[in-house]
Amino acid sequence: MDIIDSANELNELNIKNAMLNRPPIIKSINGMCVWCEELPAATNSAYCSKDCGDDHEQYKRKNG
Repeated sequence: MDIIDSANELNELNIKNAMLNRPPIIKSINGMCVWCEELPAATNSAYCSKDCGDDHEQYKRKNG
């Protein structure tokens, strides 16, 4: 095994660990926006708009 193979194995291990430790994807369980709960969530999203998503992320950072 040479240094390039070792580097590739380390890189794969780092990617695997990063994927395992990423935060869970937020999903809408009822089809409505997770944040405002007034409008339907956009396709493949938990929020009705980018603004709602940004507001929710800002709230989570501020309040935990």
